[in-house]
Amino acid sequence: MGTSITFKRPDGKDAGGYLANAARGDAPGVVVIQEWWGLSETDQGAVRPLRAGRLDALAPDLYNGTVCPITTWTSPRRR
Repeated sequence: MGTSITFKRPDGKDAGGYLANAARGDAPGVVVIQEWWGLSETDQGAVRPLRAGRLDALAPDLYNGTVCPITTWTSPRRR
């Protein structure tokens, strides 16, 4: 399971994200970049299996908690 975290950016400000740690303490890490609509449950779900693969995985919240509901956009194919 993962957890929501807050960490310091290089400029000293706080940033948020979702972190899933592997069982071992010295696991290699990966950064998972969210989709354009924000850090959703889907993105968090993509991070969790990586820890089973013995990786620490961080999905930073690039939009400060804003998540666009999928129903508000129109696919270019539907126009």
